[in-house]
Amino acid sequence: MTQNRHLVRIGLPLLAIARGACGSSAKPSASPTSTEPTTTVTTEASSSTTAVAAIPDACTLVTKAQAETAIGTALQAGIKVANADVNSCTYPGDPNGPTAQVEVFVGPGAKKYYDDDNTVLHHTFTDVPGLGDEAHEEDYALFFRKGSTWVALRLTSLDDFSTFKARLESLATNVASQI
Repeated sequence: MTQNRHLVRIGLPLLAIARGACGSSAKPSASPTSTEPTTTVTTEASSSTTAVAAIPDACTLVTKAQAETAIGTALQAGIKVANADVNSCTYPGDPNGPTAQVEVFVGPGAKKYYDDDNTVLHHTFTDVPGLGDEAHEEDYALFFRKGSTWVALRLTSLDDFSTFKARLESLATNVASQI
């Protein structure tokens, strides 16, 4: 009888712990209910993706040949990133050199990039007249808006920016004509 009482004293707390553990396993079954908003988010993401699809493809706006002309050296194939937040294309340089890269951002990501450089980092910009509805240039980067579409073009090189300025502006003019 004493042994049974001892088991009851130990067993009841263990049973309570086990029930608590089972209770917490019941919470994941509540999780599918909480995944309904995720499904909604996914649906919203799909509609956002549709909005991104309306924005021109970055790798189509600037071809590899155009990127090579702008930077003045051979580049590798473009690496495309396209999702609800980013629509970009990066043409990296040859790993053996020289240091070179051309990046193209289209849509909200391009605007965010400009806003960060302008209002957060306080970079110095020069307006570029006749390019889109507004255009702003800093060393190695040019941002412009045509209608509601923002584009950012960025060059990476160890050479002086003055070497690339006219070619970057020419590339931007070509891109603006496609939007």
